[in-house]
Amino acid sequence: MPVVTIQMSKGKTLEQKRRLAEEITATITSTLGVSPDWVTILIEELDRENIAKSGKLLSES
Repeated sequence: MPVVTIQMSKGKTLEQKRRLAEEITATITSTLGVSPDWVTILIEELDRENIAKSGKLLSES
């Protein structure tokens, strides 16, 4: 039972998240040979103030 957790900044549309889930599920099912019913995807959305890259908060870029 594959479980995938995706952490990303807030702001993506429902359609973008839907497509992401569909494509990740398709890749896992074809690579691992499991049923799509076995794949669970958790999407965690973070405020940009809680993500830093290269030492700087994304909210300050």
